[in-house]
Amino acid sequence: MKKTRRIIGVVAVMVMSLSMLMGCNNSIGRSFSNSFSKSEIIYQATTRFLYSTDGGASWSETIQEIPINTTYYLAVEMQVTQSEETKEEKTVVSTITIPSTNVLDCYLDDHPGVSITGKEDAETNSISYDFNIVAGTSPSKFRVVFECKPIDVGRAEVQVVYDDNVSDSWDVSGTIKYVEASDASEESSSEGAN
Repeated sequence: MKKTRRIIGVVAVMVMSLSMLMGCNNSIGRSFSNSFSKSEIIYQATTRFLYSTDGGASWSETIQEIPINTTYYLAVEMQVTQSEETKEEKTVVSTITIPSTNVLDCYLDDHPGVSITGKEDAETNSISYDFNIVAGTSPSKFRVVFECKPIDVGRAEVQVVYDDNVSDSWDVSGTIKYVEASDASEESSSEGAN
């Protein structure tokens, strides 16, 4: 009789514990349910373009008109956020494509820094750089700086494309306008007169 009561008591405690784990929204219950049901992790990217015409002393997010034959710096800051914490860090590949005729050099994090070479495409007159960005729930910023010098009047498009882990909607592009040196100085002097 005592043996039967013990068995019934142990079974009752197990049933109550299992129902608490499945029914409650606590960390034990979540980890228990996550081990049986796989949730999809969502990745989102944040990208910023920053420009400097004073050797990197100051930076602006405003897309500027750059006079030809003027050296400027373009910093691209990227972060990839993931919806849930994982045991292993997820690396997302970001590809930055920029017109090759304008690029003098590329540096990791800041200028001057570690110089990087990209893959040139003679057909499109562009150069592409691949970067591995570590994703996280609280990711750190990844920064790359391009030293550029436009040689022709026109527009240059910079594209940032993330790999298949990140939705295409997070890919971005920016356009920089290259103008004659005299046009830029005339515009700035007329703005100063107003």
